[in-house]
Amino acid sequence: MGDPYLWEHCVLGITILGYVVLAVNAYLNRRKRMRLSEESKTMSECERCSVEVAKSLVPASSVPEHRFRGMHLKMSSMRIEFENLSVKLKSNKKCILEGVTGEFRPKRVAAIMGPSGAGKTTFMNALCGRAYYGTTTGMIRINGQTSSIAAIKPLRGFVPQDDIVHEHLTVREQLYYSARLRNEEDTPPAMINNIVEDVLNVMQLLDVQHSLVGDVEKRGISGGQRKRVNIGLELAARPTILMLDEPTSGLDASTALEIIRSVKRLTAIGMTVVMVVHQPRYSLFTLFDDLLLLGLGGRTVYSGKSEGALPYFRHLGFQMPQHENPADWVVDVISGKVWNEKDPTLSRKLPEAWAEFMPNLTALLIDLEMQDTAEEQIDSFAFTMALDAKLSSAGYKDIDDLSQEQFLSFLEFLQIQKPSDAAWAHLTERMGFEDGFISQQRLVSFLLGLTGSFSSQDEAEDVASEASNMTKQRFISWIRRKKPRLGGHHQRFLFQYLILLHQNSLRWARDWKHKLISTCLSMFTAAVFGTQCKQKLIPENILCPGKISTSQLALGLVCGVVSLQIFSLDRPLFWRESASGVGVAAFYWARLTVALFDVLVWCYLYATVWVSFAQAPCSFWLWLIPFRMTALCASGVGVFMSTVVPKQSTTLATTVLLLVMGGALSDPESIAESEGLGSALAFLSPFTWTAGENYLAVIEVSGGEEAVDFFAIPIMEGYQKILQCLGGSALGYLHSASIFCSIFGVILLMFGYFGLRFVHRGKQA
Repeated sequence: MGDPYLWEHCVLGITILGYVVLAVNAYLNRRKRMRLSEESKTMSECERCSVEVAKSLVPASSVPEHRFRGMHLKMSSMRIEFENLSVKLKSNKKCILEGVTGEFRPKRVAAIMGPSGAGKTTFMNALCGRAYYGTTTGMIRINGQTSSIAAIKPLRGFVPQDDIVHEHLTVREQLYYSARLRNEEDTPPAMINNIVEDVLNVMQLLDVQHSLVGDVEKRGISGGQRKRVNIGLELAARPTILMLDEPTSGLDASTALEIIRSVKRLTAIGMTVVMVVHQPRYSLFTLFDDLLLLGLGGRTVYSGKSEGALPYFRHLGFQMPQHENPADWVVDVISGKVWNEKDPTLSRKLPEAWAEFMPNLTALLIDLEMQDTAEEQIDSFAFTMALDAKLSSAGYKDIDDLSQEQFLSFLEFLQIQKPSDAAWAHLTERMGFEDGFISQQRLVSFLLGLTGSFSSQDEAEDVASEASNMTKQRFISWIRRKKPRLGGHHQRFLFQYLILLHQNSLRWARDWKHKLISTCLSMFTAAVFGTQCKQKLIPENILCPGKISTSQLALGLVCGVVSLQIFSLDRPLFWRESASGVGVAAFYWARLTVALFDVLVWCYLYATVWVSFAQAPCSFWLWLIPFRMTALCASGVGVFMSTVVPKQSTTLATTVLLLVMGGALSDPESIAESEGLGSALAFLSPFTWTAGENYLAVIEVSGGEEAVDFFAIPIMEGYQKILQCLGGSALGYLHSASIFCSIFGVILLMFGYFGLRFVHRGKQA
């Protein structure tokens, strides 16, 4: 006969292997961070050298500090038009947004402003299909097609006001996982890394790319950097339209200005940026191209170019004092705090005034969209003349081709620090050295390319070609889908599951201190309850069934409460990821897979310590198996509660439910008689099955039923009735308990999945 506990040895081996894999993954990730840090340093050094050469030749040239390599938008441009957009609350039918009409044009930054209670965030939510708390009416057109922004999630980025980020991941890791999950499944790894590099550079996060974000208890990056990460998570998806809900809230004026400047850079690659802001300072106000002003009651009081707002209100008779912040003054006008000598009642009629004036808007505003077609020719000529002059001064007159040694000497002449060997090799490849030489014409072409948004002219052309592939017919078919799919393709569950599993394994490794504390507390609990069971685990002792049941209940409470952390603390994070296209099933099962190893380890340690202190009879495995069934069922209770109960009440709700299920064991007469609520609770409680299996096993190895104390006979008979319900004595008590607890655990996990998927469904839009 083979080993009867072969399966248990396999489970133990799988658990140990799982912990080893988690530890090795953490080590490999650390090595990868070091490699990526060196590569990022090399790229930054190469960029620095290139920019310094261009600035040394033509100081007045417009050369950005970083050129995009991976931020290729999925669609070249997007125009959003909205007409009579309104929202009524479902609770009291109150209209909080009424008849808002306007448009957001591509490659521009649009700001939504207004006093508190004007419906700015409501308007943003209605536009994105996130106003789950109200009924939305009106029409939205995307590039001329009637649709909604919710129908094009892969092309949309929504940055919430709260900084919802992964606290246990580094800045770079967060951006990497966002890029991996929210771009097409077949996106090459090199492309993903380029996207991450672009986001790190444009959001000025290179210096903290390997720093943990942290939380209130464990300090990580600063508040401004956390806000940049919050925005960067959406940029990693390469959206064509980026929507931000008060991205400057809680920031000082200087940090807010830097962040908006960084975001404005994205318009150069075709992105449309729309943001809700609250009374920005003047320097920030000047960065906005378009402005939508909402008055009290959620009605439009102005919609158009930002430079046209002041002339419009002056036209109405409002006078702005000198040295006043235009943004503050405009909000004060809308709030009714500015006196109008022309019409003192006009402050209450601004929406009507705008509706009357809107047809004449074109006559008032001046179109400032001018393009200088000769700029490229001037820059090319300027670079050519400057390069000739500098080469002549350096002693390389009338030389058409420069060798690498000559170019390094030229850098020294320009007083530019020589790059490292790795950066030099990358720079020569980018510049186009062939057989160790580069022509002056090729060098001028490279320098001229530095003034663009992309790393090379060829790449810019490829981007334009790729974006143009989004034809009108393809776009129409996309927005008419009943269920939009991430990146235009259905990403398989396994693809997202493996990425999220890797992400959660890093979270597990970073949370080792908490894991250690939880493990020590579970072992301490086992020692306390095991000591109380010493010399009492015999049929002759009336306390035997009670001690077994309390030991099972103790383990259940430990596992149930600890399992609350799997989802209850990260619900906002899940809502954000689900809204961006991450599958609920992949998120759910990836979290559970990593948590399962912790539960199994706690079972082994709890059982080992308890059996040792209790000096328990029977085989170790006969105690371990029921303990594991208890732990898995209690963890299922914790998971279910963490998905459906408000965060503030999850601990109490889990404890109460487990105590109620455990309390069913204290009514042996109802178990024996199979009557009443107590009997029903006993049958449905996993503690009945696990503790009953333990108690009946003790009876079997310690003298049989004849040795049972007279007052414990009803308990024994009650356990026997319950455990024989699934097949009688032929199946065996251990197998009966295993079958019931498996069914119970699976049902709870499925309830947890449905709770995560359908509770707060509106927040996942």
